[in-house]
Amino acid sequence: MIGEQAKDHLGRVLVVDDDPAIRRVCARVLGAEGWVVTLAENGRIAMAALEAPENQFDCVLTDVNMPELDGFALVSEVRKRDEELPVLLMTGDPSLDGAVRAIDRGAVSYITKPFDQEALAAAVARAARRHSVARMRRRAESYGRALYGGSEDKQLMAKRFASALERSWMAYQPIVDVKTRTLFAYEALLRTEEESLRRTDIFIATAEKLDGIHQLGRIVRAAVARAIVELPPGVLVFVNVHGLELADEELFSATSPLAQHASRVVLEITERTGIDPVAGPARVAMLRKLGYRIAVDDLGAGYAALGALATLEPEIVKLDMSLIRDIDRHPTKRRVVGAIATMCRELGSRVVAEGVETPAERETCIEAGIELLQGYLLAKPARGFVPPVL
Repeated sequence: MIGEQAKDHLGRVLVVDDDPAIRRVCARVLGAEGWVVTLAENGRIAMAALEAPENQFDCVLTDVNMPELDGFALVSEVRKRDEELPVLLMTGDPSLDGAVRAIDRGAVSYITKPFDQEALAAAVARAARRHSVARMRRRAESYGRALYGGSEDKQLMAKRFASALERSWMAYQPIVDVKTRTLFAYEALLRTEEESLRRTDIFIATAEKLDGIHQLGRIVRAAVARAIVELPPGVLVFVNVHGLELADEELFSATSPLAQHASRVVLEITERTGIDPVAGPARVAMLRKLGYRIAVDDLGAGYAALGALATLEPEIVKLDMSLIRDIDRHPTKRRVVGAIATMCRELGSRVVAEGVETPAERETCIEAGIELLQGYLLAKPARGFVPPVL
């Protein structure tokens, strides 16, 4: 068994195959993408690696036909210990019966040898991403139980939510046009001093549980409306809009505080709950009539944002930071981001790269045709309109 160590990586993959040539190819392909790869020559050695407390794998990639413990048996053993760890099966002798057995045992995919290297890397990335989402869901559930108790006492939840609203404030992070070296916009980001809801995702999830999304959205929009007058002429403000807010009539009122500044506001549509494919576009059209521009947020974060490109026809598309992180070191990310940038230009949308933290990430985004950048390299979110580093 061979383990490669790295301080900065996408995650850990266990590759199991009795053919040393296949192990070397998998290690090279996945290592080049940024994975830490552990190699095992059979299922018994693989199980020892999985049971070692220091190993936390994001995906298992295993051959089917191996001595001692074959791939199907390995999947079964993995499932006894971990119901969510994704296992991909490789075989040089594909058959319908084998695919059915793989699914029945709990494998998430069935890869045929000889495999296309890019397809292999993509399959591992998809499987690991699914595992990451499952882990985040478990953490959120555990956090909720710890915070509110097993019954998730709604009175306590409501009390803390009310406190969070009273102590909420807006941070602003600049978005820069690197082509013209000018300030393009600021994104308004929700914050609170309420300790139990400092994490924005927990704050919003609590609002969802308490049917408080409309209340929260109105507070955010009013705060932005008060602040926007301090901005230089021509600088825009991005404001996040939860999918549920598309049912809030105050958002569509021409007399609402933010509507007075609609020509300077980009509404970022987030899809935590999904957008009605029939009513959604009609509601967005109403927002455009008020003067707002529309952005699709977090493209690449696992939501249905690709569908929103066709449904909402946004003026701006924001790429999630998971696509931008270490993009200079990962060829697949560069190809994906470059393709998205080209597609968005053809659709008439501008692209913002979020989470730019290093000069190398900045230069790679520029090479991919992205001119609007946001991230710590330029400026961190702050209470006021802090100028970026240009």
